[in-house]
Amino acid sequence: MGTLEEFLSAELPGLSRFAGALTGDPHLAEDILSDALLVVVSRWRRISATENPVAYVRRIVVNTHLSDRRKAKRRRTDPSGDAAVLDRADPDASDAVVRRDEVDRLLAGLTPRQRVAVVLRYLLDQDDQEIAQALGCSSATVRSHLSQARTALRLSAHTLTERS
Repeated sequence: MGTLEEFLSAELPGLSRFAGALTGDPHLAEDILSDALLVVVSRWRRISATENPVAYVRRIVVNTHLSDRRKAKRRRTDPSGDAAVLDRADPDASDAVVRRDEVDRLLAGLTPRQRVAVVLRYLLDQDDQEIAQALGCSSATVRSHLSQARTALRLSAHTLTERS
C-alpha cells in the first residue's frame, strides 16, 4: 500500500464519512476516528501488508465505535444553537436539515451492530461477507441484523409519518 501518509491522504475523507455515518454525530465521529487511527499507526506495518488495508482500517473503526457505545456516553454533549443555524439557512437547506435529522433519528433507534450493517450495506455497498468480516460474525448474522434493522426502520418511519 505504501506509507501511512499516502494511505491517509487517499482514504481519510472516506473514513471520516464512514465514521460519521456510524455515529450520527460529527464530533463523536472525529473522536472515534482519532482513537481508531491511533491503533492504525501502531499496526501500520501489519495493516499495509494485508490484501485490503481499507477494509482492515474500517474494521478497526467499527470495533472502536462498538467499544465506545458500550462505555457510558463519553464526550457526548447535546448540540446547541441549531435553531440559530436554521434561522439563517435558506428554505432548501432547512428542508435538508430536517430530512437529515429524520434519518439520524431513525438510525439512532437501531442497535450498534444493526447500524454498522446498514451503513456498510447501503453507504459502502458491501456484501454480506464483507460486512461479516467487519463485524466479526457470520453472513447469516449479518442478514439477521439487516432484516431486523429494516423492520425497525419501517416501524420508526411509520411512527414518524403518523406524528406529522
